[in-house]
Amino acid sequence: MVEKGDMTNMSVQSLPSSLKETRTQGTVTFPCTVYRADASASEVPHPFITKVHWHDAVEILHFIQGHFRVRIGMEEYDICQEAFCFVGSGKLHAIYSADGYLEEALLFSPYILESPGVDSAERDLIAPLRRGQLALPLMIDESSPAFCQIRHEYQVCQAIFESRSRIQGDQHMLEDAASQLRVKAALMNILATLSETRLLGEPSGKEDPRLETLKKVLGYIRDHFSEKIYLSDLAQLMNMNEQYFCRFFRMAMGKTPLTYINETRIRQASVLLQSSELPVAQIAEDCGFCSPGHFITAFRKFTGTTPKRYRNQQRVHPASF
Repeated sequence: MVEKGDMTNMSVQSLPSSLKETRTQGTVTFPCTVYRADASASEVPHPFITKVHWHDAVEILHFIQGHFRVRIGMEEYDICQEAFCFVGSGKLHAIYSADGYLEEALLFSPYILESPGVDSAERDLIAPLRRGQLALPLMIDESSPAFCQIRHEYQVCQAIFESRSRIQGDQHMLEDAASQLRVKAALMNILATLSETRLLGEPSGKEDPRLETLKKVLGYIRDHFSEKIYLSDLAQLMNMNEQYFCRFFRMAMGKTPLTYINETRIRQASVLLQSSELPVAQIAEDCGFCSPGHFITAFRKFTGTTPKRYRNQQRVHPASF
């Protein structure tokens, strides 16, 4: 079942990533890859959190098991049964699941599907998808006539990546021609299924244009988290007064600007705690906290533990997010 929900009270233990993912998904010549989040794969229980971000790739999310809260643009959804979610290029999105989750993601650049010819498929489906002129369905669950076929083609892609890809970090690199061709064919079949079942359409044009400006605000926070950040500066980026900006930010993000700033700082601090021997006081200063005491209080609020305990825990059981 897919319902609108509330993500306001997310806790934070995930590692940082840029608001816009600038890394190549897969390889430069074949920008396509897969990811997996499996609660049973870790000895130490932790929530699955993908913070608000966007990328140029199209993403197909497969929610297999567990309860998920998903934000796409300014809408929030509760997902508690198997479903697929399609995230178009440039869409702000975030995911949260507390425990018991199993989720997969397939990301690809629409350019891998293009062909030099101008047949009907290229003209009516692939080119519009590449230009952002084709609206993908938001959610598809078992009630959709397209569900079984999409699941089959999706599983074909996953099986190919699992058996034929080279893994580098969390990246799956698919390099042989036959495997790439089979993945392209499966993606084409997914697009064809969506077209045949009339689940594709034109973009509604209803997305709030302020979301594009909000990306600049989130990017500013990411780039300046180590400094003192003033609400007046953030509001000015969106040409709003502070009161209206705070209301809009909470409506769009499900949290206040201060909460988002602290989450960003805590994520960076968690990286430094794992990857360096810097004293806690130094990490607090480097991450923009006014004092070590404030840092420890905020860190405990968001992670449920102290910076020192977190550092020791990660050395024994490194978290995988």
